[in-house]
Amino acid sequence: MKLLSLLIALYLGTVRSEMFTSYEEMKRLAASQHLVTESLLKFSQFCEQRLNEAKKVVEEFKKFSQESDNQENIIGNPVNAFLLIKLMVKDLQNFVDNLNTMDELKKFVRDIKEEFFLPSNEDYDGVIKAMHRLEDTYLLRPDQIRLGKLKTHHPSRPLTAFECFELGRVAYENQDYYHALRWMNESLVQLEFEGDKPSVNLVQVLDYYAFTTAKQGNLKHALDLTKKILTIEPDHKRAQFNIDYFQKELKNYKKKLQGDLEDSTLLENNPFVFKNNRPENVLGVERDVYEALCREDPIDSKKSKKLFCRYATYHPMLKIAPVKEELVNADPKIWLFHDIITEKQIQIMKELALPKLKRAIVRSPITGQYETAEYRISKSGWLTDNEHPTLVNLTSLLTAVTNLSMSTAEEWQIANYGIGGQYEPHFDFARKSDPGDAFGSEIGNRIATWLFYLETPEVGGATVFPPVGVRVNPKRRSAAFWYNLHPSGDGDYRTRHAACPVLFGTKWVSNKWIHMVGQEFLRKCNLKREQSPEMYF
Repeated sequence: MKLLSLLIALYLGTVRSEMFTSYEEMKRLAASQHLVTESLLKFSQFCEQRLNEAKKVVEEFKKFSQESDNQENIIGNPVNAFLLIKLMVKDLQNFVDNLNTMDELKKFVRDIKEEFFLPSNEDYDGVIKAMHRLEDTYLLRPDQIRLGKLKTHHPSRPLTAFECFELGRVAYENQDYYHALRWMNESLVQLEFEGDKPSVNLVQVLDYYAFTTAKQGNLKHALDLTKKILTIEPDHKRAQFNIDYFQKELKNYKKKLQGDLEDSTLLENNPFVFKNNRPENVLGVERDVYEALCREDPIDSKKSKKLFCRYATYHPMLKIAPVKEELVNADPKIWLFHDIITEKQIQIMKELALPKLKRAIVRSPITGQYETAEYRISKSGWLTDNEHPTLVNLTSLLTAVTNLSMSTAEEWQIANYGIGGQYEPHFDFARKSDPGDAFGSEIGNRIATWLFYLETPEVGGATVFPPVGVRVNPKRRSAAFWYNLHPSGDGDYRTRHAACPVLFGTKWVSNKWIHMVGQEFLRKCNLKREQSPEMYF
């Protein structure tokens, strides 16, 4: 156990983390897996060879014991005395040396960490949280995932009971009892199929399951599970204590119910009735709309008759090469431009960005500081126009298509989404209620967003606008565009949008945020100020 603990400590010392946030990182990890397998095989063969040498020493001890039943023969014969001492000194040392692979183990761990691309515990937790996120957003059942019956071109093998248990255990450790309960139950189901070769201890699963279901208010269910533990291990101390606790709580509930039948909370929290409600989210009802849009569920939203598709030629540059323009929402206006970036330009953007990809950060609305957040799972990098002529040409294209100045626009941001990669509903503009001055008077607020889609995910990854019920499907070589601010400069709260989790495939995007300064004569104010929560600040 000490050897194993040291191996884990050495391994976790300097491994990379946050691989789960980027598809490209996962591609590198998949490539490393085959090489790591070869390294593990070679080291295990080396250890097996050393173990065989140690076993030979054990055989020598057994042989000597069988041949020297008479102690006087050993003591009286100098040869036997020599063989005995040699056995207890040199052979015993040989046994120790063959099993003492600590130096080789240290070197092995050091070599694979230096040579290969390896994940960390953070990646393990992150990928499990991503699985739960996909469960919720796309209404996937645990049994679908366990059996590998997801509709995709990339099949997976069925999960073992232990793997189901781990999906529940990590949720449990994060106090996510909703998902923990689902997966502990799934682990029990799979254990039934594994028969006399279980991949995880039944009592361990029941122990976690009982506590988890108790946390969800199911005390009767927890009591039944705990009783089952005691039928397997009658001396299980924690189970004995928990049974007394659960029985006492159930009796107390009955007394309360007899005393006050009109207390609705008592009926809602009935510990005899099984329940596993999904916890509330800071997004509130917006979460339901957001997830429904991600699934392409029907949403009650007004569709304008003013939507259109056309070849746009309103700028001199576009007279030569018109762009395919589609208005996907009339108010606020959201455009989608088709086939507006070439395959070669996409390749150049990706190649330039790959070495720069880092975990994406967000500006905290509370502190004003930039930080990582679970509601934005991706890696991003920044590119300036002077890094390649292609970027200069794309910026010129944006000027022509949007009729806005790029003099105060931000650099190109390239983002690659990983497992369950998403960006929950947010505003691109800085609200007047946010702390501090996000962008400064030199460039002003983000007036508009341009978003290139550099890849088409197999399933998921759409850009959705919950306030207006609009979904824009990411299609390679297309681009979305919208104004974040009213002409008055007030924030347009209807442009609150999100990037849906990627279920299958990969998603690459590139965006440029365009700022207010420089647009004074290009997008003029209206005579009447638009309705906005910010007009009263």
